This record gives sequence, C-alpha cells and structure tokens, in this order.
Amino acid sequence: MPPVLYDNIPVGRPSGHLGILKPAPWACALTLALLTGGLVPPSWADSDKEIISAEEIEIQKPASLMELLNHRVGLGSSSNQLSLRGVPGVALYVDGFSRGNSSAEVDKIKPQDVARIEILRGAASSRYGAEALGGAVVITTRQGAGSWSLDAVQGHNSLDSRYSRVIGNGSLGNAGVRLSFEDSFTNQWFVYDRHNSPFPSIVQVQDAFETKREGDFRTNYRNDGFNTAVTVDYIEQTRNYGRPNHHNTYNTLIAKWLTEAAFDELKLSANILYQDYRVDAFRDHGGLGTTGLALYTHGPENSLTFSSEFQATYGNLNLGLLHGNDWDFIEQRLAGSGQTTFQQTDTVDRLGIFGSYGLDFLTDWHVDLAGRYDRYEYFDVSVFTEGRLNREPATSLDTFNPKLSLSWKAMPRLNLHGSASTGFQPPSPSILYFRRDTPGSQFVPNRGLKPENSLTLDFGLNTEYGSGGKAGLTFFYTRWTDKIEGITTQTLSPEGNKIQVDTIKNLGEAEAKGVEFSLSQPITDTMSTSLNYTLNLTEITQHSTVAYIGNRLPFQPRHRINAVLDYKPPWEGTVRLNLHYESDQFMNIDNRALHDGGLWWNGDFATLDFLISRKLKWGKSSGLDLTFGINNLQDERYAKNFFERDVGRVIRGELAVHF
Repeated sequence: MPPVLYDNIPVGRPSGHLGILKPAPWACALTLALLTGGLVPPSWADSDKEIISAEEIEIQKPASLMELLNHRVGLGSSSNQLSLRGVPGVALYVDGFSRGNSSAEVDKIKPQDVARIEILRGAASSRYGAEALGGAVVITTRQGAGSWSLDAVQGHNSLDSRYSRVIGNGSLGNAGVRLSFEDSFTNQWFVYDRHNSPFPSIVQVQDAFETKREGDFRTNYRNDGFNTAVTVDYIEQTRNYGRPNHHNTYNTLIAKWLTEAAFDELKLSANILYQDYRVDAFRDHGGLGTTGLALYTHGPENSLTFSSEFQATYGNLNLGLLHGNDWDFIEQRLAGSGQTTFQQTDTVDRLGIFGSYGLDFLTDWHVDLAGRYDRYEYFDVSVFTEGRLNREPATSLDTFNPKLSLSWKAMPRLNLHGSASTGFQPPSPSILYFRRDTPGSQFVPNRGLKPENSLTLDFGLNTEYGSGGKAGLTFFYTRWTDKIEGITTQTLSPEGNKIQVDTIKNLGEAEAKGVEFSLSQPITDTMSTSLNYTLNLTEITQHSTVAYIGNRLPFQPRHRINAVLDYKPPWEGTVRLNLHYESDQFMNIDNRALHDGGLWWNGDFATLDFLISRKLKWGKSSGLDLTFGINNLQDERYAKNFFERDVGRVIRGELAVHF
C-alpha cells in the first residue's frame, strides 16, 4: 500500500561528499592562515574566534570534550551533529585534518590530550571546505615534550559509567614521546522514551551503552625552525542502541605525519593522513517480542581515506593545496542465510586549493581575504540492491567559497568587526545510494539530492573595561539554499504493522538571524562570573509544502544562555556553578506542538551543574587531583532529540594521580 504520512522529523544530516554543486553565489572572502610554533595547525586571524586553552580545560575538568563545548556561546548539538548559531553543520578538524561534524567524533578525544581548541563562528568553507556551513571547531592535540611524567585518571558516575586513562609523556633531547590509553564504558548514553514512541523499531528494552578502548602513540622532533611529528591512533568502540541486536562496532586506525620548517618569514608545512575506518552494523527485525528483537541483517561499512595537505606562508600571505582519496565499501547480509541484500562501493577524489591574505591599513584597520576552490570526482560507484547490480556514471562537482573579514580598532579598548562568507555541504554517496530494509524500518536513498549552500553575514564589537572585564556583541544572518534535512515518515506493511521510513531531502530555503552576547567580569580577587546569550530566529522561507513556509527550523531554540560563577578557594583547585538554559524548540519541520505526549515538541529547560576540585601535591611534579561534580542538579528530564530524553541528574567523580 502507498506510504501514509505520519510526520516529518529531522533524523540527522549526511556527512561526506557527493552531488553536483553550483559555484557559490556570493563572491568575496578570506582570513589569514598563520603557522604557529610547535606544530599547531594554521588558524584564522578572525576577530570572531574563541580559543580554549589546555589550562582552561584543566580548570573546568570536563568528563568529555563535548560536555565542555556544550556550554560555549551559540554552540550545541542535535542528532549527533554540531551546530553554531542555529546552523547545523560545523566542521571538526583535529591536528589539521577533517573528522566530519559529529559530536561522537569530539568525544573520541580525551580532554587530557588537548593543547588548544579554536571555535570559529560563521561559514568557514573558505578554509575548511565541506561541512563548515556554520563554522569550525579546530582541535590541536599535545605532543611529547618536557620532563618525563605519568598520569593515571579514573572517573565514575552514578549511571555506572566509568573511564580509565593512562598518559605518559617526556623527551630525550630534541625528540619527544607521548603515549595515552583509555578504556571506558558509558551507560545510558542516550535514552529513548519507552512509552510514547510510535515506532516499535526504536523502542528500547534495555539501557543503551557505549564502550571504547583507545591507544595513541605520538613522537616528535624539534630542531631550530624544523618540527616533525608522527601520530598513530587506534580506537575500538561498540554502540548499543538499547536493543540486543541493534548496535555498531567500530575499529579505527589513524596514522598522521606532520612537519613544518621555517626560513625567516617563509614557513612551509606538509601533513599526511591515512585512516582505516571499519564498522560492523547489526540490525534487528524492528519490532518487539522475540521475533522483533532477533537479528535480521549484519555487515561491514568500511572506509579508507588518504589525505595530504601542503602550505606555504610568507608574511601575511598563505597558500595551500590539499588532495585526498576516499574508498567506501558497504554490505548488508541476512543473518540466517548470509544472502547479500545490499552492497555499495564508491571512490571519491578530492582536490582543494585555498589562499588568504591579511592587510593592515590606515593604522587601525585590518582586512582578511580568503577563498577556497574544491573539486570532487566520483567514480567506480556500484550499487547492488533489489537483486540487481547498477554501475553509476562518474560525476564531479566544482565549488568556490570566499570570505571577507574587516576589523577596526576604534578605541584602545574597543574593536569592531564584520565578515561575509559562504559555505557548502554536498551529500555523500551513502546518502544518495544507501538503502536498508528490515521488517520494521527502511532507509530510502535519494539520488536527486542537491548540495546545500549558505551565505553568512555578521557584525559585532569586542571591548575591555575596568579591571579584567570583557564583553562582546555580534549580530548574524545566515541564508541557506537547498537545505538538507532528514525526514521520517511511517507506512504500513501488508500485515498492517507500522514501518519507520527515513530519507534525506532538500528542505528548500531557510534563514537564521539573531544576536550573540558574551560577558566576563571579575567580582573579587577570588570570584568571577561569565555569561553568554544567543538569540536565534529561524524561518523556512521556501518549501514545496506551502504550509511549512514561515515555520521555525527544528532543534533550534530561540534563546540559549550559559551563566558561570567561578570561585577560587583557599586550596589549589576550583569551585564552579554553570547554568544552561534553552527555550522551547520543535523537532519537526511542520512545527506540530502536541502529539504522543508532546514529544514532537521540547519545552524550555534549565540545568545547573556543580563542580569542585582540589589539587594535592607532593614533591616537585607529583600530586593528586580530586574532582566531584553534579550535572543537572535539579534532575530535569527534558527532551533532547527525536523521542530522546535526558538521563537526568548525574553525580560524577574523578581521581587523577601525577608522577
């Protein structure tokens, strides 16, 4: 029987590369990329950039990096995807290479391994290419250096989640070595509402959990103006989705070589990455009871990536060239017979050329111009589905994304800044061709999916006042064309059972506009406070369904507030209160407010987190760190995602020993 429209719910957006892009419709842009010492990847000299240092991470003592980022101005996540200023699509770069745009990738990085985090707000495809529609989060990890040390960290919380980390670090002359290991178990990493979900295929019958084992080896060599480093990461993960036969197991191997050399004003760098990403996906029938929870299909979803990037910086001029290849293989087999029901292979060749130039003029003015050209070639695409093997024709896309930034030091303590930039998000081969069918759910491919383009404008000011006070105010506007959204509908099987149908479609056109405000203020010598607020007004401006025009975008609250109170106690350590507030938000593009207990709509919520830490030292470098925290102090059980609810109050503790 034909599908019965049940509702429209964003289920996440694709990552990867595929589609035919038109050149970006707005042409101007840039920012300056500068190499800094110690193998720190180039970063933009952008006035609307936030930097989080290793020292700040040490003070805040987050259990994970995503816990830290969720409290930064305008930054959030929904459907496992990072967003900034209401724009889903934030590029994540780690040590110079893309790691997609998901919050799951952020949490693969241990807080103790981070040297620096940069948050760039506004479209950043002029430097970071695809997936940087809303900005970029650039993470630089630590390299071996200094005297020899050993850290052992043990964390546990009231959900019976736990992690164990061991980190060794040191140097011999100009050579440094760093080793780190982690073994963790995260219980109830997400919770679907077990009573109100209309889809039997996602009803949980057990607690969802995630396991992770990770080992990192890093070695580096420094001599005058020459630095080089080699990193090898190996990660094993299992993600169980609350059903015994619905889970993924991951194995990831990442090898990187980074090097740079300085010759007076000329700096050269070369980075190479190899990544082997393997997933075994297990899916059940999709219903309840013995048959519904039994294994139905399983199979590999593997990807190999090779990327290289070369840069040259002279004064205020930066030029770069990058090239990469991605090889993907996906297969699904019936659990009983082993018969292949779906198989896909594809190859993507990527070429990028970018440049930037920064110029000071009229004493107090600075302009940054940047642009990036990307070309994608897609070939060797074959799809086996419904008993037939189809070979898809080779395709390609070209796109250019610019950025223009202008800043003016109007007064000794007042800076004005503005920028205009474009971004793009191409759909990946797995979105265009991927298919999965079980008796309880389907994922339907959309071969006609168009790439998404965005234009972002912003204007703001930053000021310092009094003794250490700082404030910032930014107005922003983003417009999308062919915005990509995930859609969930429902159909009925011939037996009359409900079947969940997921697909990815182009929304049409949409816009987000608003203002961000940030303030930090010392109160006394031992106490300080900070506040950030984001007003985000979103609207669908064009859609094939006329009734949706004028609706708000899903998962985008109009108001987001973070307020922090820090106290420096008599002992070495910290005491912190962090208030997080989000106003109501819809979870579907037709903005239905009440349905099945109101779970299509998330009312406003506020959570209060408390943290206290203390350092105890013996000897010159040895010591003990004690951390106690309570997240969601009021036990607020708010909706987070598509029929997903927060776990409520979590009490956690961490013990770290330094030798």
